[in-house]
Amino acid sequence: MSIKQVTVFGGSGFIGRAIVRALAQEGLLVRVAVRRIELAEPLKTAGDVGQITLMRANLRVPSSVAAAIAGSQAVINAAGIPFQRGRQRYQSVHVAGARAIAEAASAAGVERLVHISGIGADRRGSKNRFVRSKVEAEDAIVAGFPSATILRPSVVFGPDDAMFNRLGRIAALAPFVPVVGSGSAKVQPVFCGDVGKAAVAVLARPETAKTVFELGGPRTYTYREIAALVLREIDRHKPILGVPAPLMKIAGFFAEFLPVPPLTHDQVELLTQDNVARPGAPGLAALGIQPTAAEAILPTYLDRFRVGGRYNQHAPA
Repeated sequence: MSIKQVTVFGGSGFIGRAIVRALAQEGLLVRVAVRRIELAEPLKTAGDVGQITLMRANLRVPSSVAAAIAGSQAVINAAGIPFQRGRQRYQSVHVAGARAIAEAASAAGVERLVHISGIGADRRGSKNRFVRSKVEAEDAIVAGFPSATILRPSVVFGPDDAMFNRLGRIAALAPFVPVVGSGSAKVQPVFCGDVGKAAVAVLARPETAKTVFELGGPRTYTYREIAALVLREIDRHKPILGVPAPLMKIAGFFAEFLPVPPLTHDQVELLTQDNVARPGAPGLAALGIQPTAAEAILPTYLDRFRVGGRYNQHAPA
């Protein structure tokens, strides 16, 4: 690999951290560009002394973006927000941020740019604000850096994920586990470590430039099956009840006024739509990566939601 140093934007986030760890394991120098350096401090231990450097960068300040990129041969954009709050808007972070990174990478003569998007970012007619921003972000990346590689993961799971941890918490506290509508929409969860490996793999393969990869795990589930999987892993027996999507959207709308909303209107809408890789789309297999099953990883962090906590070692049936 001719690439020696990589700048990762959004490296303190859930997916970003997995990417930083994967890059460090390959011996690459990693520059983690983040808005709040204190959130990225734990990443220093992911590599050898001096291998991982933290750098303050604000996507709304082009000079800070350019400074973070200077000297790197590759850039990975993993910056993103799950909900809007204050000045952190989908348009400013996803779209304008992607445009700033692509233009700065092009101006700096960077060899490779990898953009982390999401399955569904090809839905150009979507009225969902989150999805629409993902579509526009991809357009901005390609416009500013035509040879960029785009990775579109399905729902990403791992120790700090949102979906499985949220369900585990609900299953531990509530009398039932809710799903949106019938819970029949499909999802293909992909392990965060595999997304990190994919980012490393495309950097090592020049032929992956100008390519979109859709990353999904080895199995497709319905959201009702996901809820059942969580209950089985934490050894709890509670009913799974469908809640009409319109009611959940109303709840999501009002939840957005909370400092950290447990669910937003946009997220509820996404839970009614399939989130699986398109048939025939290049994915993990095309990069030589064997996808990790959720069942192999979930016991390592959902055990804290068992009756008695993680010290209850009773194995799920």
